[in-house]
Amino acid sequence: MTDELSLPPRRELPPDVRARLRAEVAAGFAEAPKRGRVVAVAAAVALLAGGAVAATQLARPSHDVSAASDGGGAPSTGLDRCWAAVEKAGKTAAVPDRSKWVTTFTAAEGDDVVEAFTAAGKAMFCETTATTATLSNPDVRTDGGKTRLLFYTGTGLVAGVADASWDSLALSMPDGLGVAMAKPQGPAHQFTAFTHTDPAKTHLFAAPVIDGRISATARVDLAAIPAPLVSVTDRAADRKSPAGQALGTCLAQVAQPPADADSYQPGALLENGAYRVVLGRNAGHTVACTTEPGANGTTYHLYRDTFIGQSIPARRLSVPELGGKVPFVGIVPPSAASMKADFGQGKPFPITVTNGTFAAWLPDGAKAIGGRPGESWVLVEDARGAALFNGYVPMK
Repeated sequence: MTDELSLPPRRELPPDVRARLRAEVAAGFAEAPKRGRVVAVAAAVALLAGGAVAATQLARPSHDVSAASDGGGAPSTGLDRCWAAVEKAGKTAAVPDRSKWVTTFTAAEGDDVVEAFTAAGKAMFCETTATTATLSNPDVRTDGGKTRLLFYTGTGLVAGVADASWDSLALSMPDGLGVAMAKPQGPAHQFTAFTHTDPAKTHLFAAPVIDGRISATARVDLAAIPAPLVSVTDRAADRKSPAGQALGTCLAQVAQPPADADSYQPGALLENGAYRVVLGRNAGHTVACTTEPGANGTTYHLYRDTFIGQSIPARRLSVPELGGKVPFVGIVPPSAASMKADFGQGKPFPITVTNGTFAAWLPDGAKAIGGRPGESWVLVEDARGAALFNGYVPMK
């Protein structure tokens, strides 16, 4: 038995093949692939997008979904947190009373949980993370039952309502590149998807999947992104673990501490003598906080959302060299349990994964091996060994 990882060699698609595949994808996937073909099509999409989509995203939901109905009676931790957030923000008059909230279904990816529910007949969504509770605005119009986006948060969670005739739907970028598939549920035909995209920079479209086919002609523009009614940091992040202490100290010492410093949950921690890099994530952002010695004492620097490259959901943060070493750091899906990289040294290099982040010092002699210059191949897996990302990310 061996722990060796056999990674495929670098292979470039011929220009004519890339153009043909992109044209087919942009046409809206006129034919939805059968289950046996989904991974191949999704992999082609991932390759065209420079690793922007995990190959498994289009094959099956990337999160756990459970139907439920609390009838407004039994306590629901997520909904109770969102109600408390409404009370804290002084906006109880803007939403139906908590007793009228009825759960449709719950979906989760790691500690990111979304509850689809109705409140006095209005379709709503509540997202809770380790530190934050976010609630959709109940007054967003639903266009008479037509497909519409009602909720898009900083974590990349997308939620809305679909046309009653849509049994399932496919979410995609403007050029047709697939992002995720979703299954509407409940009387309001609500749907959710963990897309790992940035609402400030992403323009999504939706198309129905009818009788196993994705209808390009019925594609709907989801450009309007309504703001949540409230988003409140309601739970203190860990500041007791070594990474938590390091993050708390660093955030407090930077020249301009972020106003939402308490909302950042610690991630992976790198140390090299007096040099240190610690990662942190909250509902909408990722930070890397660095500590390094200097002639005039210890200095601290904060790097927020300094993502480079196009890879999603494994994304690389750009952090300068510290003490002669390059931090190879970034984010992965919350369910990630392990990660390996190929730095051209003849064997896989293990990368530490913690709370949806990854970190390692680039080894001496590391070489880029990837689809584009400066990229290296990585494999991210969950606790069951299922691949969450298998592609290229920038090495530096």
